Amino acid sequence: MAFPPQEHQPFAHLSVPNATFYREILRSFVRAKERFIVHLGPEDVAAELRRDNDDALDKLREWGNLRADADTGRVTSVEDFHRKRYLFQLTHAGQAAEQAIAFYEDAIGKRGALQSVAWGDIAEQLQSLAAPGS
Repeated sequence: MAFPPQEHQPFAHLSVPNATFYREILRSFVRAKERFIVHLGPEDVAAELRRDNDDALDKLREWGNLRADADTGRVTSVEDFHRKRYLFQLTHAGQAAEQAIAFYEDAIGKRGALQSVAWGDIAEQLQSLAAPGS
């Protein structure tokens, strides 16, 4: 099943309920990529975080942080073929957002939640980068 193209909103997860959980998921993808593991299935993320995450992975895909590819590697029956199975990986936008957040957290010397005023600064800088002629 192909997903329709969406406008990237890689920072959307920061201002919604369960923002901390979305950050944990994305950090698990960053850690995996550091180990040269590009694709993670929902069960891989669930095993690391010890929590179900299917809906969260779908939301992160909608926002442009993750890409979903059909997982046909573990199909052993017709039922498996018809069951929704995806492998997820960080998109360029998702990776850039994670790098920007990590850089900002390091720059202000705090780990964890950023102040709401900081998100305005980040959004302003990103908009200036996206503006024509930048």
